[in-house]
Amino acid sequence: MTPPAAVLDHLGSALGRLRGRPGEPRWSPRPAQHLTLAFFGDVPDPRAAPLTEALRLVPGGPSVHLRLSGAGTFPGHGPPRVLWVGVDGDLDALAALAGRAATAGASAGVEPRNEGRPYRPHLTVGRWPAAGPADRRLAGLLDGYAGPHFVVDEWELVRSHPGPSPRYETLARWPLAAA
Repeated sequence: MTPPAAVLDHLGSALGRLRGRPGEPRWSPRPAQHLTLAFFGDVPDPRAAPLTEALRLVPGGPSVHLRLSGAGTFPGHGPPRVLWVGVDGDLDALAALAGRAATAGASAGVEPRNEGRPYRPHLTVGRWPAAGPADRRLAGLLDGYAGPHFVVDEWELVRSHPGPSPRYETLARWPLAAA
């Protein structure tokens, strides 16, 4: 799910105050900023069509009202690797949709790669390389961040193409019911 442009503009302004600080992460490019419902990893080509079909059959549920809010890092202990912005709003509805997507993937033979962790919606805004300074305190500077409210009325299947310039390709979109 990609937040609307105005929401990402607002977030970009908040992140702009952190850019250039010592220990900053490599900032995620705007096209990479999205909310993940279920992460399936590298899906082999023979499994892609069954996964897409299984996801197409997922009941979407009502539109979801959200807001980007707060921040943190992954992992919680040791050197941080990911700087993220949190989400608040209709989290129960969002988690239910995420659960239906994960179940659909598993039914198509593609297990979600959450390593047993509960669903935690977030938007990745930066990544620190394994070597080099990483300042976890940057997340604290976003603790009070609260972006504008927005409505999610569709969800999508996205394929990531990792590398030095990662890109994301939308393979399919499905509407949520208006609420």
